[in-house]
Amino acid sequence: MFILNPKIYRILKLFREFYRKEISTFNSFYCFYIYRKSILHNFIHMSSHPIRNIHVKSEPMLIFVLASIQFTHILDFVIMMPLGSYFQESFHINPQEFSLLISAYTYSAFCAGIVGALLIDRFNRKSAAIFLYSGFIIGTAFCAIADSYIFLLIARIISGSFGGILSSVIFAIVGDVIAMDRRGRAMGAIMGAFSVSSVVGIPLGLKVAEFYGWNMSFAGIVLLSLPILVLMYYHLPSIPPFQPTGEDPIKDFLRIFTYKRYMASYMLIMFVILGGFTVIPFIAPYMERNVGIPKENISWIYFFGGLVTFFSSRGIGIASDKIGKHKIFYILVPLSCIPIFIMTNLGQTTLVNVLILTTTFMVIVSGRWIPALALITSATEPRDRGRFMTVISALQNLASGLGATIGGSILVAASPTAPYQNYDIAGYLAMGFNLIALILISRVKAVS
Repeated sequence: MFILNPKIYRILKLFREFYRKEISTFNSFYCFYIYRKSILHNFIHMSSHPIRNIHVKSEPMLIFVLASIQFTHILDFVIMMPLGSYFQESFHINPQEFSLLISAYTYSAFCAGIVGALLIDRFNRKSAAIFLYSGFIIGTAFCAIADSYIFLLIARIISGSFGGILSSVIFAIVGDVIAMDRRGRAMGAIMGAFSVSSVVGIPLGLKVAEFYGWNMSFAGIVLLSLPILVLMYYHLPSIPPFQPTGEDPIKDFLRIFTYKRYMASYMLIMFVILGGFTVIPFIAPYMERNVGIPKENISWIYFFGGLVTFFSSRGIGIASDKIGKHKIFYILVPLSCIPIFIMTNLGQTTLVNVLILTTTFMVIVSGRWIPALALITSATEPRDRGRFMTVISALQNLASGLGATIGGSILVAASPTAPYQNYDIAGYLAMGFNLIALILISRVKAVS
């Protein structure tokens, strides 16, 4: 059955009113003059708006809920890195086993993302988001009660399996209900969740771990997630599935995964992630071992970096909408190589210098994501967006795991407390990945 695009229907309705209301030539031209702006506006911007009319109670509230979801599952992931010393003391594990705790989340998220890509567009977006977030809460609750390394490793796999797909559902909802000219701003607000997790989540989580044990850090995430789950029920819009239930999901997934138009987006997200995550997991231990920053001051790195990024991400999102997403990306990527180079070659210095450097690093490196994700979200046909963004999220998790694995395989230390060596090589690799992303961005074109 042929389903008429709502935007085209609105244009035809205006023309119908134009011809039905007035008969005489004079009145017809007068009526056209009255309706001309509305007709032209709908025609020009037809491809820039979501494909279906979906009722949203409050767009700001929707963005707040999506950002809150993003905040909790990002915090669940990033809190692992500064908690590394606590895990090593509790379970007597070496750095390689700690790296496995981080990679277990990302690799399980990648595998779950591939499975989710087969099914995500067969379900209502709201139902999928609530189901995945509930599973994420259960996995995080298992982390809170873990009493052994194996138990914690399994809990991280469960958390990654559900939490890793959440981002794709969030971005698919943004693409479905928020117009293209406001999408960059919405992405900036949602990506600001990373900043909030750095400003509030990580320092608070470290203090909780210091006084009550690392298990309570995960218990706090669970307690914070429960009211967000309630808000999801009331404020997420009901978005029916695009894909007819009779379609072969495997064949359709292969079509999306191998579609030439989407290849540039797949490659772009991989290299954007590798351009940061080759060095990010090792910032805290490098600053402690090589630069001489005391453990109790490490949280200030995340606090100030996240605080400034919280505001800069919104500015970058607005600039992406006004100036152009490609142009902003072309500016930020070369700039990101400067703090990467300095940070990975840094010797002993003061805390103030470290905070200036790491804050600059976080602002620019995280800023690359905003125009890149806004473009990637808009580079797919609306009916493919859910599965496409699930593939993007899966590749993002794969790249995160690969980045940590690559960086960890390069770094060496004479003893568990000795300074790291070869961090500069990891930095050079990160800069190379960024330059490849700079080339790939020109091949990503917005279509909806």
